[in-house]
Amino acid sequence: MSDALISARKFLESLQRFDLSLLLSECTISVDPIKGGFVDDDWYTNLQAEVATVKAPAPINEALRSLPPEDRKRIAEAISNGFKLLRTFDDIFVEPTFEEVAGMAALLGELVIHRGMMISVATGGSRIQEVNDYYIAREARIKETIPADIEYSNPHADLWDWYHHWSEHLGAYAPRRQYIRTMFAPAIQSVAKRSTIPIPKREATGWDRVDRALAKARTQFSTASVEEDFQAIGLLCREVIISLAQAVFDPTIHQTVDGVTASKTDANRMLEAYVGHVFPGDSYKEVRAHHRASLALALNLQHRRTATRQLAALCVEATASTVAVVSILAREG
Repeated sequence: MSDALISARKFLESLQRFDLSLLLSECTISVDPIKGGFVDDDWYTNLQAEVATVKAPAPINEALRSLPPEDRKRIAEAISNGFKLLRTFDDIFVEPTFEEVAGMAALLGELVIHRGMMISVATGGSRIQEVNDYYIAREARIKETIPADIEYSNPHADLWDWYHHWSEHLGAYAPRRQYIRTMFAPAIQSVAKRSTIPIPKREATGWDRVDRALAKARTQFSTASVEEDFQAIGLLCREVIISLAQAVFDPTIHQTVDGVTASKTDANRMLEAYVGHVFPGDSYKEVRAHHRASLALALNLQHRRTATRQLAALCVEATASTVAVVSILAREG
């Protein structure tokens, strides 16, 4: 992820627009020169200007195109901020790629497209008979993939049902738009605050407490949205490493490097002693550095008041990697 994209997303998140930030997470952004432009409805080929470009995979590209003008402008402002430009843009140019994404970003994209389609047919835009099949298929995908703990309540099985509802209860365009935005708001807000950084799952070790705590860290990471949530993940990762050390360390067999008796929570000394015993030789130093680094990262995250989603993702993965390394040593030993 480029520095400009990171800055653009931080700009949006500072405005509490986590939805727009998540949509951008799977995209690349640029500011591209264009030649020509309209002045008083006349085209002048010698004019030079720039455009804020977003290259987006499916379904993000369609979602970006379906956003209302004010949201597209906000993304354009974020791009300008990301590249530290003195000027801003009123709109974005969406360039589709040949890729397709999955996960929370894709689900958010589907929700945004769905919302836009329902507003469009109810405000003089798309014709129901032309888009209803797409609506029905997307509704099925959303209900199949949306997490059970996220509120999504759409009572309209198809667009004709939506048509009968607005015809009977919502006479003007404004209340129709408000009805749809209110209906989609809980799901969009919840999905937008879910992590977009993948945390790959690893094979269970068989050490119940280690596996249980690591699974809990992953679960909390998937719902974390603020600094305190990310700090709590650091605490969980520290507990994982302590439980890992307790699972393999035997004080009658493994001698600590400095001769100091390891306490029950001194993961560093316990793991150093274990690794030094089962994996002696030239590579011992590098393997020891691995678990020391993951423990230091967990402690840093736990006490960091400016903890971020990215740092939490690194911490969970570093912890899982340490667990995997020690598990390999235990199996081979």
